[in-house]
Amino acid sequence: MKTQDSLSTLSSGMLPAEKMSILTFRLAEQRYGLPVTAVTQIIEMVAITRLPQLPKGIQGAINVHGRIVPVLDLRLRFGLDCVPYHLFTPIILTEFDGRMLALVADAVDEVIICPLTAETFVVEAQQLPVHQTKYIGSVLEFEQAIIPIIDLNNILSQNEQNLLTHIGREFAQSQMVAGG
Repeated sequence: MKTQDSLSTLSSGMLPAEKMSILTFRLAEQRYGLPVTAVTQIIEMVAITRLPQLPKGIQGAINVHGRIVPVLDLRLRFGLDCVPYHLFTPIILTEFDGRMLALVADAVDEVIICPLTAETFVVEAQQLPVHQTKYIGSVLEFEQAIIPIIDLNNILSQNEQNLLTHIGREFAQSQMVAGG
């Protein structure tokens, strides 16, 4: 089980220390969660600029208030079938370790507030048998639902982060040259 110290890193600063808030969203029929503290905004689908040589699941980049933000389709990252985007496909903008990342999901459900206790987390990700759990930090039990919590620190490998930083710089420079 998670220790109280490691669980406190998920807690929102706006809630009492014994509570945390989680944004829940769906991929296929599975419900997932993200700590609200990592979510900056939820937007509807916008035009994604396709870039060459991107890792699996990274669809391209979008411009968010002047920042070039890579777009990661979580369905593809988790090995699910690709589905076409539509106007209302949600993009969850996240920020962690000074990096922005846009996550494409099937639907955004709600923000849940749950107790921050070791009993709330039924298992740590290392104890799960599926290889995709490298993207999952823990599994939350909330109102009879099991909700895997995405670990943003592991959603991109170090090589992918380096590549995206490099491509982002090149893309930003090309935009400046094209713009004037």
